[in-house]
Amino acid sequence: MTASVFWRMLRPVTLPAPVAGVIGGALAATFHADAPIHVWRIAAAVASALTLTGASNIVNQIADIETDRINRPERPLPAGEVSMRQAWLSFVALGSAAVVLGAMVNPAYFACIVFTLPVTVSYSMPPLRFKRLPLIANMVIATPRGLLLVVAGWAAGGGFLERDAWVLGALAWLYLVGAATTKDFADVKGDRATGCRTLPILWGAKRAAWFVAPFLVVPFLGYPAAASLGWLDGNRTGWFVLGGALAALGLIAAALLIRNPNGPDSGRPHPAWGLMYLQLTFAHVGAAAVYAAA
Repeated sequence: MTASVFWRMLRPVTLPAPVAGVIGGALAATFHADAPIHVWRIAAAVASALTLTGASNIVNQIADIETDRINRPERPLPAGEVSMRQAWLSFVALGSAAVVLGAMVNPAYFACIVFTLPVTVSYSMPPLRFKRLPLIANMVIATPRGLLLVVAGWAAGGGFLERDAWVLGALAWLYLVGAATTKDFADVKGDRATGCRTLPILWGAKRAAWFVAPFLVVPFLGYPAAASLGWLDGNRTGWFVLGGALAALGLIAAALLIRNPNGPDSGRPHPAWGLMYLQLTFAHVGAAAVYAAA
């Protein structure tokens, strides 16, 4: 397997969000506690998050090889550029690296990694394969990529038990319960053929789009609401600005989704899916800025 093929297996478009989650959470915890920044601890946490995300992406491609033969035949596994053995070895290597690197951070971060790895595997792989179950799939994947990503970032900064970490994590979880479906609109053909009952298949694209739309906006309105209730510290004006900006971006994504729920004719992911990752990245970075401004 060449380096370029391995890089494509990692699905690099998905990597900025976990990096932003760990760095943003660690800095938010540091600013919140007015503590010194532990650069090497944050660096180890970032490396752990990257390798864990890569492992998750690879095991997903292993489990979805038949679906990808229909939806994404250009990917390395269905294209024959990577053998199944190479893919499994890559998953084991990356998953092991994530655990080892996580242990170098601190016990709280390590616990997040150890919990997240089997959850992401159970999402994709039999016998559980939660991906095939509508709504449950969203809740399962929202746990590591929403709630635990935020909490792990705060753990890297020493703030695992802080109320703010869990409030922000809960809002990220709620966001992804709906927003995770944005990836399913372009994959209906392959998912239907392989027995995955996603919301666009179960309800139809239009109804599923209307279900997803509020989740792209409402959770970010929770930032100023939580700050007003005293559930979030930091700069209160900053929470209003950040929440409003992310909600506005969500309105754009929702409008694109409702206008054309079936996505591009090319079969590529729906534009709302790309905006979802942009929202996540900005949310993590923006939260750190709000605490820095306090």
